[in-house]
Amino acid sequence: MEEQVLYRKWRPKSLASIIGQEEIVQILSNSILNNRLSHSFVFSGPSGTGKTSTARVFAKSINCKTAIDNNLSIENCSCKSCEEINNYSSQSIIELDAASSIRQVEDLTEVMLDKINFLPGASKYKVYILDEVHMLSRHSFNALLKTLEEPPGHLIIILVTTDPEKIPQTIMSRCQILEFKSIETNQINDKLIKIATSEQKILSKENAEIIAMHSGGSLRNAENLLEKCFITIKDKNLEKESIEKVLGIINEEVPAKILTHLLDNNLDISIKLLNKLFSKNTNYESILNSFRQLCRNLLHYKYKLYDASNIEKLGNTISIEQIKTISNIVNDLKLNSFTDQKLSLEIMIIDIFDKVNQRSISNQNLNSQKTNNLYTQKKQIDYKTEQIEHKKEEKSQLDSINNNNSNLINNSKQDDLLLKQFIEKFNDTDWAWKIKAITDYNINENTLNFEFTHKSQINYINQEISNPIKLKHFTTAIKDIWNKDLQFNFTLGGQNNNLKINKDNNNFKNNMNNNQISDNKNSEIFYNEVSKYGNFTKLKEIKNES
Repeated sequence: MEEQVLYRKWRPKSLASIIGQEEIVQILSNSILNNRLSHSFVFSGPSGTGKTSTARVFAKSINCKTAIDNNLSIENCSCKSCEEINNYSSQSIIELDAASSIRQVEDLTEVMLDKINFLPGASKYKVYILDEVHMLSRHSFNALLKTLEEPPGHLIIILVTTDPEKIPQTIMSRCQILEFKSIETNQINDKLIKIATSEQKILSKENAEIIAMHSGGSLRNAENLLEKCFITIKDKNLEKESIEKVLGIINEEVPAKILTHLLDNNLDISIKLLNKLFSKNTNYESILNSFRQLCRNLLHYKYKLYDASNIEKLGNTISIEQIKTISNIVNDLKLNSFTDQKLSLEIMIIDIFDKVNQRSISNQNLNSQKTNNLYTQKKQIDYKTEQIEHKKEEKSQLDSINNNNSNLINNSKQDDLLLKQFIEKFNDTDWAWKIKAITDYNINENTLNFEFTHKSQINYINQEISNPIKLKHFTTAIKDIWNKDLQFNFTLGGQNNNLKINKDNNNFKNNMNNNQISDNKNSEIFYNEVSKYGNFTKLKEIKNES
């Protein structure tokens, strides 16, 4: 009998022998035992994870006459249906490849749709397994839709795909969807060791892990890699070096040494180590994958998820930021886009050297800057301490000055309040705006000196208090605010203009006559100044016009 390849020879023969898909196995097993079978399924997931194998053992289980009695343990069942399925000669299971044979609607109609109403013979169900179903044309999906809407009772359709997004939603909504996942490394390890033992080969757990880690979570890939080792390695014991040589796998210690030298600024040694790998005719993609795997292991080592002595030294030296930088450079490299893949890998090493050491230099500069900042801060603190001591000595002097200033400020506030109250006495008069021109005052002996900013303002006040009634109002307000009889005087900016007036009307008139000439001259000056800002008509001119 012709020897079968490993992945077909070790294909699961029951649902219980499916590894890595425990939830899916549980769902399918319960549906069989409880007789709640769906008429259509979608098995989606990465290649090599057991989608087609699960479909076959599911079809085998629902057609086996002893499956329910044996709780679906049918690995060694010898019934006619199971024997035919194991020998790939069963007429109740029809496997179709949508990627090649039934892409067009005519092909699908010929090989499937015209035959679905035929009974499965001695079996209970007829099962169609459509592999790579996402490759069907739009018209083929439309033809399949009618069957999924009204399937015969004996028909079960299983659609297998690695790209479920390409299947129309009208198809997906009529199927039970089961999503397969990549198989864990430890589960692949156990299966490889079991196969090796059965094939009379010795495979340690460590070496099985090397194969499993390069299978990409696919059991079929792992079994094919193992078979390659069986064919190439004649020794019964599958050694680590032999496996790495056959599969073109890079020893993790070499990439770790390269990164160690890069961190130590030894770029030339790193390039030499890389070229030694080239001289061994190693697969370039494997070199790149070894750096990817090393970054992952280093990251796990940092978070205590991975423990290995060969990366312990590097793991304690490198930082997480450096691991991220290296990982980004490695993952960005696409070897297929380069004609000279050796050169691309050498440039990758140089990029890692530049980025990692540039970050280290920037960190050193940052630390140096922090040290300088601390020294500067210390000097500032010392200077501030001296200033505090000096200020303590000055504080007593300032306290006395502040007390004096406080008294002055209080007096100033009191003066402002009295002046405000005085001005408010004239709010109901038509000449209140003239009173508001008073800017300040002071009392010298028995004289109250009002200060103005312009001579014309004094003239306006003089015109108003020339009226005896308004003069009395003015002097009464002074007495009410300052609580005593005071003579009053008008000055410019603190300068006395020798115009002393008291509440005696006769004295006021005499003063007015004596200053008449001066007032006329000052009025002319005021008119000349005002005319600079626009036309100004004198009161005398208005009277002449009228």
